[in-house]
Amino acid sequence: MSLNDVELEGLNDAAARALIARRPVVILPIGAVESHGEHLPAGTDNILARRLCVALIERIAGRTPVMLLPVIPFGQVWSLADQPASFSLSNETICRVVVEIGLAMRTKGLSALAVVNTHYGNAAVLREAQRRLREERVTLANLCYPGAAEPTRRVRETPEAHSSYMHACEIETSYMLHLAPEAVDMSKATVNYPEFPDDFGELPYRWSEFSRSPVLGDATAATAEKGRAILDVVLDRMVALVERLYVRQSGGR
Repeated sequence: MSLNDVELEGLNDAAARALIARRPVVILPIGAVESHGEHLPAGTDNILARRLCVALIERIAGRTPVMLLPVIPFGQVWSLADQPASFSLSNETICRVVVEIGLAMRTKGLSALAVVNTHYGNAAVLREAQRRLREERVTLANLCYPGAAEPTRRVRETPEAHSSYMHACEIETSYMLHLAPEAVDMSKATVNYPEFPDDFGELPYRWSEFSRSPVLGDATAATAEKGRAILDVVLDRMVALVERLYVRQSGGR
């Protein structure tokens, strides 16, 4: 099946009814509108979410029934909320949206939801949505670059700015150069290694309190080849997880 066959926005009633009858795994991309410096657009996470989903569907190649929903374009952006291109929703709002989408699926006999999340700020709220939906017999898989750690270590040429954060850096910019090169202006890529406060893990900070830029690391080292090397592994893992969700929804284990 092609993208046109599984993207809900483009289906008429008959086509949607036929797809639902196959009990597809529902794929929900979610990103954010957030400052990414001068070389990347504010919609970087949304672009990555959408294009990762398209690549996932192409890789599945019709082997597993799937249904693609529109991107949820806003996320939780507390750390960079004071930046000009950032617009944030609360955790509770995002959670309610995701849970209600899951409940809407359930009325149609579907119980497998794969959320393709490209914004780390959404991690906590998606964990809460997983738990709420589990009580409603809907399984939510949070696919936030699964399997990326090892290929990232392999291709990385510059130090990470922080062990727990990656933003507009060598790696995320490489993702964009691979999936959306037309949206990247490498002539404006920068290097930024801020000094994180020693109590950063214990106290809340806006990044502007210690960093001159939303970039964390060396964006100038990004290449499309690095992005492809990492995302090929990520996509293989995503395919396996979607196939597992389909088996679980069909009564297997």
